[in-house]
Amino acid sequence: MNTLPLLQQTLGDDWSSLPAVIQRHYQLDPQGNTNSVIHGIMHIHYPGYIKPVIKIARLMGALIDLKGDAMQVTVSKWITDNSGVLQWRRDIQAPNGKTTVFSSRMEYQRDNELIEFVGLGFGIRLRLGVENHQLIYRSNGHLWQFWKIRIPIPDVLFLGHATIIEKQVDDESFELDFKIIHPMFGKTYEYGGTFHYQ
Repeated sequence: MNTLPLLQQTLGDDWSSLPAVIQRHYQLDPQGNTNSVIHGIMHIHYPGYIKPVIKIARLMGALIDLKGDAMQVTVSKWITDNSGVLQWRRDIQAPNGKTTVFSSRMEYQRDNELIEFVGLGFGIRLRLGVENHQLIYRSNGHLWQFWKIRIPIPDVLFLGHATIIEKQVDDESFELDFKIIHPMFGKTYEYGGTFHYQ
């Protein structure tokens, strides 16, 4: 088993190009630090005609179906065993008091690629890189896993191609920008915000 933190294993030599505040966000390994909590304020936007698709995705455990600005969010990450799988829990609260939880897990796939699984075996392949000291995730197709069988789902059959960018704000905080763009329908989903350590 590789004992490096998941993101360090996935990024390889590019890991050293990340600012310390972003490294800290992911520096979890079964041999040492096994959990992390950050807090932030974020927005979530998507066009109204996409709402039925968002609701279906939510039933599968994917994405966040709240919409608006100034949402309070707490992101918890942990590793529970020697598998190296990174567990996520995002608790989001809208200004009107409505709350939701978005959970997932990330598993190493190969160099520069991991898979993020949500509920019912649904997942997204993500290719990682570092550009201008920013962490970049780019989707490389979705999939549905049943036992050991993985059925590929092209991005265009879902909401489109996803890009996630994390960049340093200062020594204790970073910005996240997540967008999904479909080649026919344009921007179908986005969220972002600033996150910090307590």
